[in-house]
Amino acid sequence: MHKKLNPKSMKRENKKMVLRYLIESGPHSRVEIARKTGLAQSAIWRIIEELVNEGLVEEKGTATGRRRKAVTYGPTRSFITSIIYNVEVLETLVAVGFLDGAWRIIERFSTPKDFGEFKQRVTSSYENILKSHVLNKNISKVVFSLPGIVNTESKFLIHAPNLGWRDIDFQKEFGNLDLEVLVENDSNLSLLAEEFFSQDVKESDVAFFLYFGEGIGGAISVNGKIVRGENFAAGEIGHVVLDVESGKEVEEFLSISKLIEKIEKFVELQGETLDEKFRHIKRLWFSGEKNVKETMEEFLQYVAVVLKNIIYFLNPGVIVLGGVVNDLWDTFGSFIKRELEKIIDREIADVLIRDTIFKEISPSLVGGNVLAIEEFLRQIT
Repeated sequence: MHKKLNPKSMKRENKKMVLRYLIESGPHSRVEIARKTGLAQSAIWRIIEELVNEGLVEEKGTATGRRRKAVTYGPTRSFITSIIYNVEVLETLVAVGFLDGAWRIIERFSTPKDFGEFKQRVTSSYENILKSHVLNKNISKVVFSLPGIVNTESKFLIHAPNLGWRDIDFQKEFGNLDLEVLVENDSNLSLLAEEFFSQDVKESDVAFFLYFGEGIGGAISVNGKIVRGENFAAGEIGHVVLDVESGKEVEEFLSISKLIEKIEKFVELQGETLDEKFRHIKRLWFSGEKNVKETMEEFLQYVAVVLKNIIYFLNPGVIVLGGVVNDLWDTFGSFIKRELEKIIDREIADVLIRDTIFKEISPSLVGGNVLAIEEFLRQIT
């Protein structure tokens, strides 16, 4: 006996599918939406009308067809889907996210080591956002991207070693913000952003995101779902031991902040942020500065070793590199590839490795808004 499909459930899923398609792909005409989703044009007409009436979709312009110009529709920007606190060890970015996946940075501040001081900064920035932005209690979320192990179900930070934060209930600490609080690991959010917007990650059975920052993080997706593990520590490659004798972990060898510390022993780097200093390192590399080249080549050899371990352990279709530094492969990919080919079997070396598509901003910030959008899509009626 076949279970009958619930018409209301079908309508809701079709509505989600259309809205998701427009968020991921941008404005399209109703005919294009019908062709891409496989739904009947009559259903698309009804769904678009409903989404427009609910303020979720609006006219974006016209597309020239064979016979006449067709109106295109896309997600509205009339409300905010998320207020994002993208927490790094040195700096916290505050941004607002919109339903079309876009974001706008509102402010940035040095991340306090004292959590009480951090809480005060968050509360202050939140109050300032309320003065100039329209929020919707049924839609808008407050999202914290954190460099540590996070229990996403209970909104609980288990441990962020580089911040010195441990056992923090974010739901309790920020319940007074009057919006639902979402908390997630920065690497997982970065992969979530790629999963949402990148076709190669969508099509990969297994994908991995290697997050370069003050520390090193990792995230795994299998069949389009982020793998968090029994204790939410899946993908934490930074804590994998790479040198048995010394007990040094991957983070000791691949942390951008530790790389900068090594190079600043013999060269004064320009810039204040890790990204700015890394750009200076790249300039020195290309100019042939001896000490920089030697230090960077050692760093890149370790990158190759870690990539080898990821490939053998997970056999992913795609490995994405990014975080604070988002052009590592574009800049040093040829060197890393040569090192990788020395230590990996040719039969399994055919893995796509690339930089994140988000070049100008930390991908975890984009992922924070995607997390809020995904939560909204789950709740849509």
